[in-house]
Amino acid sequence: MSKFIDLKVEIDHLESLTRASGVTAISELIWNSLDADATRIEIDYESNTVGGYESITVADNGLGLAYNKAHDVFSKLGGSEKKYTNSSPSGRMYHGKEGKGRYKSLALGDLVKFTSVIKNGDGYNEFDVIFDRNKITKAEISDLRKTDISTQHSGFKVFIQNVNSQIAFQAFNDTNKKEIEQKFASYWINYPDFSVSFNGKKLSFASLIKNTDEKKIFKKSTDKEADYQFNIKIIEWKFDIKKKTYLCNNKGIPFKEINLGIRTSLPISIFIESLYIETLQRENRIEIDGLDPLVQEVYEEAKKIARDYVRNRLHHYSGEFINDLKVQGLYPYKEIPTNVVEENTRKVFDIVALQVNEFLPDFEIQDKKSKKLTLLLIKEALEKDSSSLQKILSEVIDLPKNKREELVELLDETSLSSMIDTMTEIKNRLILIKALEELIYNRDLNKNILERKHLHKIIAKETWLFGDEYTYGVDDVTLKNVLKSYLKFLGKEDFEEIVESEDNGQLNEIPDVCLWKQYSLGEPGKKKNLVIELKRPSLDAGFTEVQQIKTYANKISSDKRFPKENTKWTFLLITKDVKDEIEFELNQQNRKYGHIVENENVDVFVLTWGHIFTQAKTRYEFIKEKLNLNLVDNESNLEFLQTKYSEYLPIQS
Repeated sequence: MSKFIDLKVEIDHLESLTRASGVTAISELIWNSLDADATRIEIDYESNTVGGYESITVADNGLGLAYNKAHDVFSKLGGSEKKYTNSSPSGRMYHGKEGKGRYKSLALGDLVKFTSVIKNGDGYNEFDVIFDRNKITKAEISDLRKTDISTQHSGFKVFIQNVNSQIAFQAFNDTNKKEIEQKFASYWINYPDFSVSFNGKKLSFASLIKNTDEKKIFKKSTDKEADYQFNIKIIEWKFDIKKKTYLCNNKGIPFKEINLGIRTSLPISIFIESLYIETLQRENRIEIDGLDPLVQEVYEEAKKIARDYVRNRLHHYSGEFINDLKVQGLYPYKEIPTNVVEENTRKVFDIVALQVNEFLPDFEIQDKKSKKLTLLLIKEALEKDSSSLQKILSEVIDLPKNKREELVELLDETSLSSMIDTMTEIKNRLILIKALEELIYNRDLNKNILERKHLHKIIAKETWLFGDEYTYGVDDVTLKNVLKSYLKFLGKEDFEEIVESEDNGQLNEIPDVCLWKQYSLGEPGKKKNLVIELKRPSLDAGFTEVQQIKTYANKISSDKRFPKENTKWTFLLITKDVKDEIEFELNQQNRKYGHIVENENVDVFVLTWGHIFTQAKTRYEFIKEKLNLNLVDNESNLEFLQTKYSEYLPIQS
């Protein structure tokens, strides 16, 4: 005789547990079967005459539920054995622990009958438990009975009636069935000994996965000071999917779904697997708003790994298209790449060209001349910097916005574009150094180039020559006013940042020039000021010039407008050559050559252009040699400089 079990849970809480999408409800029933060591899960549904569903059955060949445990399991949440152990009898990691999954079945229909079959000696016994949404606080449990003679295995069957057709349709339409396949794929990779079928048609995980990749990272938990391993698994599918990131235990069982986090046209899923995530699940901390800080950190790294995967796969897919361009003579690169910069530039080019071919309207049917122009624009933009490429894609090629955003994100976040931009900058700086050397020391080659009128205007924009910390700076009005206040110590009556006069006359008559920039020291209000005194080319620095720059530095650094505790100063006196009389002061023990003053907030240097160029080249030559960057000859160096600073340099005759 059957009896009723009172569910010791508030009715509003029970009702909240019965709300779920069709995919979630069916998935929970599949997880229950897998947690019971089922190797075969059969989901069958019958349609009715009005396009809805008559009934749904989920049956498995798992361990079933013992009758003497049924009362505890169905009378309260958390009655499941899974709360007290991490794995099933066969060693599978459990998905659930609170026993909430069985209530999700009521999302699919109002009347649910659970039938458990368990082995008893040489035969099998069974019993039923019935959930009725109209009597949600009670479960009806039958007596234990013998099964019919045809039953040959234990298991569990869920029979659902009064079906909610709208929710059921979510689970059984082809698109959402693929989402179910996606949800269980990572688990299947770890435990491939199970099958799931819908009306006799098995899900085929192996045939649905196009490619996989994974990477391990290690993180230290801040609260427990323990190291945790996270396995980042990328699965690429053969069909379009709802792109998501899954937070899983170390066996690929997902506990939480979040956004994929990156833009991509590739159908990929990210699985973040770790015992740390299982710990969060068991401590009921995974469902709280926002991600755990450590998981958030791993999630950000997982997105970078996924972008790397997408970039590499897109380059792989571009192979056939790029080969076709080469056959047609449209590929803009003719020579074999000789260094890592050229290799990576072409890799990015191949990816962008493939995307343009696939998503730019009418690109495929354009004539060869138009295609060649488009590809050449991409090449030239890449060789300049990745921001130029973004502009070309937007304003000239008119790539669709969603594809443009995807490519921009891929290029902004990838080490490829960063490397290309950085290496291009290094190469251009080395070329510029060689060109500047020619401007100063080879007057026969550059008779029309005047050091003071032309050179110093360029130097004002290339302060990285004096150190990498001087790459980005700003002009400061207060700083300019301070400098002007003490110009008398340099023997000047007026102040010029750069030479403005159109009439050069005699070079020796052009006044000395002060350049200045201000840089942040990384803390609010703290600044570093760089002041450069450029002497006219006919004047070699001696005692007088050294004393002038020392006095100038002392007066300026003591000015109340720049408090000492918040300001550091570097003064550079740069000349073409120095007199023998000051060599002893330039060579001081325990200081770099030319470092004549050093105190708490002021450094003063006297250097020749030769030293400036040598130090600048040293910073970049090592990288240049490792990358096998080939620099151009003198004429090409000057041509590069002429192009970059055409407004400052006269056209060469």
